[in-house]
Amino acid sequence: MNHSSPEFFDPQAKEAQLQHESQSWDTSQVQAALPGDIPEIDVAEYFTTQGDAALDAVAVQLRSACQETGFCSIVGHQFPSSLIKRAFSEARRFFALPLDIKNTLMMDRPNWPVKAVGYLAVNNYKLPARDKGNLNETFVIKRDHQVGLADNQWPNEDQLPEFRANTEHYAGQMENLAKRLLPIYARALDLDKNFFAPAFTKPLYRLRMTHYPLIEDKAADEFGIAPHVDTTFFTLLAQNSPGLVIFSEKRRCWIHAPVNESAFIVNTGELLKQWSNDFFISVKHFANNNTGDEARYSIPFFFNANPDYKMECLPTCCSAENPPKYPPISYLQSQGVVQGE
Repeated sequence: MNHSSPEFFDPQAKEAQLQHESQSWDTSQVQAALPGDIPEIDVAEYFTTQGDAALDAVAVQLRSACQETGFCSIVGHQFPSSLIKRAFSEARRFFALPLDIKNTLMMDRPNWPVKAVGYLAVNNYKLPARDKGNLNETFVIKRDHQVGLADNQWPNEDQLPEFRANTEHYAGQMENLAKRLLPIYARALDLDKNFFAPAFTKPLYRLRMTHYPLIEDKAADEFGIAPHVDTTFFTLLAQNSPGLVIFSEKRRCWIHAPVNESAFIVNTGELLKQWSNDFFISVKHFANNNTGDEARYSIPFFFNANPDYKMECLPTCCSAENPPKYPPISYLQSQGVVQGE
């Protein structure tokens, strides 16, 4: 389907827009979640049978969630709970390292060729970039069509035995899970179930281990992670305790996201929002630190298409009456990177 669409995308302007919008959000009042605020979707039957009827049934639920809330909780995903528990154990081990060791893995240090991987200390100003520091410490790895897991920053084996192997295995299994969800997203958008396969042969992903230290007293404009929307296709989140807060478009208020340790929270990002011509929404959210007895940990998995794959408005999401709102764009272009630079 060939309709006129904008020809230029300015990533710096987009980032400035997102930052400006986030600073205008009033986050002072947060409500308890009500049943159905974050839909729970059971993918077990489809994953087990691979049947079209099961696929269509779960796709209807996902479509509703992505249109109305942008967040859902995925259960029946067949991802071993032992791997999730081990990932949290590895996160605790990493963040328990002495600060001088973690600082040798500092993100964007001049002598490391791969950007946006490694360690960020508490009160960092990245991911997302805001005027106030994020009250968490973070370890990030990524993989794409040019960067392999071996190109990331890792603690030495004698400093943290088996951490790298266990984390790489978890990341690989998360990639497999994300790809298994793609047919559901395709059918939710009235596309052939294999529509997204060519776009995800070498997907870009980031795995982020995040530690939110206990904080008894903080300013109202300080957050564990500042209010933002994800820039992803979708994000899969494992969390061990409360702290995530999302904006309910239905209730027009901020709500505490409940914790189900056997589920993954899934949310739509800006790229899928744009790819679907705003048919799916990306949702405002932030996270806070616990004030109880234990620190909070979360492990989001940020999933994107092949970095150089040009995402043209989905054919089921545009028409003569509803032309594309965005130009065809790749992830690299959305981040202000031109292939070959």
